[in-house]
Amino acid sequence: MASETEILTDEECASLLLVGNVPVNGRAPLIPAAHRDRLIALGYVVHLTGRLRMTTQGRVRIYAKQLARS
Repeated sequence: MASETEILTDEECASLLLVGNVPVNGRAPLIPAAHRDRLIALGYVVHLTGRLRMTTQGRVRIYAKQLARS
């Protein structure tokens, strides 16, 4: 279960989805710096070769959010 510090706001979840939905050769998504920093700190996103990339943990987090809504 996610601790209180790992609970994402709806806006942070939207930013995570933006990062995850970008094709490899697509343009980098513009997300707020605070969201970027928090998602990196939580391990959901990494900054790799100048681009944000979603980690497996980030994909699991999105899936868990979808399960919670259904």
